[in-house]
Amino acid sequence: MTLEVTAMLNRLLLGAGLAAALAACASTPPQPTQTAAAKAPVGCVPDTATRIPSSDPKTCAGFGHSWNQDDISRTGQATPGGALRLLDPTLTVTGH
Repeated sequence: MTLEVTAMLNRLLLGAGLAAALAACASTPPQPTQTAAAKAPVGCVPDTATRIPSSDPKTCAGFGHSWNQDDISRTGQATPGGALRLLDPTLTVTGH
């Protein structure tokens, strides 16, 4: 290849890279589904055990804590009782 063709390919690749970088920066981030005013208060469990959400996001189904399977799995404990002891040391877990 000649020097002229190599320089043209370099410019083409550089331009394509810059265009890709600008296109990635131009996208807008996803918007949150709830506004800060519509969120439930701290300590509020907005969903029931049946996972049916309450009609009003400001209404609490109950107060306390809730953990999902991912939270329990991340503790690395072999039993749910051991995981709950790590997630909330104030809990008393009895039984097997």
